[in-house]
Amino acid sequence: MTLKKSASLALMALAVSFFIGCSSKEDRDKYDQWYGSGSKAREESALVKLQADRKAAAEQATAAATEKAAAPAAAPAAGGDTAAAAPAADAPAAAPKRKPVPAEVSALLNKHACLACHQAYDKVIGPAYAEVAKKKYTADQIVDLVHNPKPEHWPGYPPMAPLAHVPKADIIVIANWINSL
Repeated sequence: MTLKKSASLALMALAVSFFIGCSSKEDRDKYDQWYGSGSKAREESALVKLQADRKAAAEQATAAATEKAAAPAAAPAAGGDTAAAAPAADAPAAAPKRKPVPAEVSALLNKHACLACHQAYDKVIGPAYAEVAKKKYTADQIVDLVHNPKPEHWPGYPPMAPLAHVPKADIIVIANWINSL
């Protein structure tokens, strides 16, 4: 009877020591930063930054519109040459055009919960799809990265979970849209 008790206690002690020994403090802290209580703070700071960026962009657009409205009033007094130069000066200040997300792609992004971490033009948790487009991945590379993410490709972002359940055909439709941005 004592042998059975001591064997079961020894087995439990071994299991507990294995469980405790597998996770270093660094691993637990890293996990907590991305998925535990640290993730809430990171998400809140990202939202505050996103709101501040949007507010700054709106203020910049208002200032540009005010400046543009003031420019035609000054242009006739200065002469015809400066009036033609004013629209050329405003062109670089204009924000890049944002394409709407096609309905088919939007349905796939919602179906596979991609929009929980990614947006077309804004950074949320993961990179914006416009940033992904700048990397010029092929559709097959994007399929591979969705099924087997490589965090080293996106330093500064939390690692993406592998999404092996997402069909290759759906990812190719999304990848072709990403590459069109």
